[in-house]
Amino acid sequence: MSLLSTIDPIIRSIFSRWTALQLAVSHSMGGSESESKYEAFINAFGEYLTRNIRNTPTISLHESDIQEYLDEILDEEFNTVLDDGSSYELAQLFVRYIQLILQGKLNDVQQELQLQQSMASSIQTSSRNENNDDDSSTSDDSDDDDDDMIEEEEDEQQQQQQQGKTQSMDVDEDGWTTVHRKTGGKK
Repeated sequence: MSLLSTIDPIIRSIFSRWTALQLAVSHSMGGSESESKYEAFINAFGEYLTRNIRNTPTISLHESDIQEYLDEILDEEFNTVLDDGSSYELAQLFVRYIQLILQGKLNDVQQELQLQQSMASSIQTSSRNENNDDDSSTSDDSDDDDDDMIEEEEDEQQQQQQQGKTQSMDVDEDGWTTVHRKTGGKK
């Protein structure tokens, strides 16, 4: 089995829990092809690791290179710049896992990944339960607030129409919206 085929599921597992990357993909920060860019990122990163990481005593020197690679892809492909240090933490993790794999300890890596996956699942479940509890206790109040906000917005729109003001919007190819306010014949 090649190092690339061994490391691919490890990359997928780690990337699936990398909050910054998952948010960038789910919010289409890479454009309409964010999902395909995500898959290409996994493949390209696997190839990068197998090309550039060797079993040497100075393997820790490669952590900064890996971090730079991760940051560069996030910036160029997903328009995301990280300030949280997560890319460096992942670089350290990948170096450690590769060292274990090269030492023939793939089972240790797989056990650790399974443990992390189960911990992440339990945290997500706990978080969802807390959010559901919060929602049920405040839902009556928030529904009233939402109704009030909708009524205020409708009143504001009616006032603008009565004053002869309309808004026009232009959307460019990048998805940015420019709002222009026109006056209804008043100068």
